[in-house]
Amino acid sequence: MMDRFLRNNTVVKILSAVLAILLWMIVHQSEDTGTQSGLTAQPQQQLEKNVVVLYDEQNYYLVKTPKVTLTLRGSYLDIMNAVAQGDAIKAVADASKLGVGVHEVPVYVHGAPAGVSIESASVQIELEAVENREFPVELRMEGKPGEGMVAGEALLSPKTVIVTGAKSALNSVDQVIATISLDEAKEAIQTSVPLKAVNKDGDPVEGVRLSRDRAEVNIPIVKPSKSVPLRLQFKGDLAPGFAVQEVKQSGTVTIFGTADALAEIDSYPAPVIDLAGMNKTTKLTLKLAEVEGVTDVQPAEVQVEVVVVAAAKRTFDDIEVKVTGLKEGESYNILGTSNRVSVTVEGAKNKLDALTAQDINAFLDLTNQPGGESEMRVQVNTPNFVKTLEVTPATMKLEIQK
Repeated sequence: MMDRFLRNNTVVKILSAVLAILLWMIVHQSEDTGTQSGLTAQPQQQLEKNVVVLYDEQNYYLVKTPKVTLTLRGSYLDIMNAVAQGDAIKAVADASKLGVGVHEVPVYVHGAPAGVSIESASVQIELEAVENREFPVELRMEGKPGEGMVAGEALLSPKTVIVTGAKSALNSVDQVIATISLDEAKEAIQTSVPLKAVNKDGDPVEGVRLSRDRAEVNIPIVKPSKSVPLRLQFKGDLAPGFAVQEVKQSGTVTIFGTADALAEIDSYPAPVIDLAGMNKTTKLTLKLAEVEGVTDVQPAEVQVEVVVVAAAKRTFDDIEVKVTGLKEGESYNILGTSNRVSVTVEGAKNKLDALTAQDINAFLDLTNQPGGESEMRVQVNTPNFVKTLEVTPATMKLEIQK
C-alpha cells in the first residue's frame, strides 16, 4: 500500500513542497540568529592597573599611588593577547603642574595593542609638600658570634641620613636602622646592609626616601679582651744610702680569655723585680707570663725603668700605736708609757715630702699572744719605697686580760 502511495505523482509533489518549505525555514532561522548575534556588544575585559603619576618629586610627595580599572574591548583573541601582555599597558596621570592638595586627574593609556580599545576614568591624586629631616643610623646586631668570640666596636658609614617625605610620613619615622647578623661569626664582618626608616613598632614607614639606601659596616670579631693596669712586684733592698724615686712603665696591658675569667682580673702581675744592691737608675725588660684563665697578653714584654736617687731621712713624732689580733672577750692595757711613738723613715726626697703621719701605720700584733704581761716590738708599715729606720720606743709593755 505504501508503494502505491509513493508512486502517486501528486503525493510526491506535495511532499517535495513541504520539505522545501521546511528547509527554507531552517535557513532563514539561522540567518536571523546570526543577525541577532551581530547586534550583541563586543567582548570586553576589565584590567586593574596602578597609575603612573607624573609629578614634581623634588618638592611634592604622592600620598598614595592610585589604581584605575581599565575596560578593554575587541575580539576575544585580541583581548586575551592584551591581558597576557598587561605589563606593556601603562595608565598615566599627569600631575606635573599641580601643587599641594587633592586633584581629579584624567588617566591616559599607553601601550594598547592593535585591535583593542581601552576606556579609562579619572583618579584622585593627593600631593603633600616634601620635607627633609636628618636621622642617626642605628645599627642592630642580631645573633651571637662563634663560641669564645665577641663583637668589637662597630664602624658604621654613614652615621646619619636625610629622610625625605611628606610631613605626615616623617612624623611616623622613629629611627633609621641597619640590621646585621653576627650568628656564629668567627672573623671580622665587612659588608653593606640596607637602611630602613621604621616607626616605633619597628615597622617600615612607607612613602619616604633616604639619602642613602645602604650603609657600610665593619665589625671586628675577636676573643674577649680587657685592659688592666700592670701590677709590679719588688723584693730586696737597694744599696745603703739609695732610694727609689719612681718606677716608669707602660701603664696597662690587654689580656684575652673567657669573659668569666677576665671579670675576675683587675690587674696583671709582672715578674718580681729584685732591687737588692741597686745603686743607680736601671732599665729592665719584663716578659709577661700567662695566668690562669688568660690565653694571651699584649704586649708580651714591657719596659720598666727604676729611677734610683740618694736617700733622704725624715722623722714623724706622735704616731699612734694601734693594736691588732685581739681575741673576742680580751682587753689590754699599755703599761708605763703612752701608746705613741716617733718613727724615722728613709726614701727619695719627693716621696718623703709627700708623706704624712696618716701614711705611717704603727701597731702591736697580739695574734697568738698569751694572757698576762708582755713586752712587744712596735711594727710599722709604710708606703712603697719608704723604709723604716728607727722607732722610738722600739717596744712597749702591755697586759692582756682574758
